[in-house]
Amino acid sequence: MMSAILGEEIKRALADPGTVRAVATVGKDGAPHIAFKQSLRLRGDGNLEYDEGIETSQTNKNLVYSIWFGKTVSISLLTPDRCGYNIVGRPLRVLIAGREFRTHYTAAREERGDIDLSAVWVIEPVASYEQSFDKRRQEEEAAHPLLQHLDRLTVTGQ
Repeated sequence: MMSAILGEEIKRALADPGTVRAVATVGKDGAPHIAFKQSLRLRGDGNLEYDEGIETSQTNKNLVYSIWFGKTVSISLLTPDRCGYNIVGRPLRVLIAGREFRTHYTAAREERGDIDLSAVWVIEPVASYEQSFDKRRQEEEAAHPLLQHLDRLTVTGQ
C-alpha cells in the first residue's frame, strides 16, 4: 500500500544523502535508544527500510520487541539546510533471507566493503511532521499567544 503519510519535503529529505537519519526505539525495559541509520531510505511502496548490519545491536533487539508487541518507533531526519522532520512508524517485517535480502546484502557490500548484513527492516510510516525550530515556534505562538517565557520580557524590554 502506498503511503500518503510522507509529504514531498520528507521524500526529498530521504533522497538527499546529506540528510542525517536517526531511529529511536524502546526496549522491553522501557529504556529509549537512538541510533543513526544512514541506510534508511524510502521504498517504492511508500514504506521505509534500513539495513541493520549488527545482529545484536540494541536497535535490532528493540525492533524485534516492537514488531512482536505492536510498538511504534520514531525516526528523525535533519537535512543539510537544518530542516527537521519526525516520522512515527510501525515495523512491518524484517528480511533475513531471500531474493530481496540478497539484493540488499550485495548492494551493502559493494558500497561499504567486507561487511555483514543482519537484516533489512521495513517500517510503515503512520504519522509525520516537520519539527524545525521556526516551524515549531510559529505553531506554539499561534496555539498559545499569551504564553512567553518571563526572561523574554526582560531581554526585549517589553
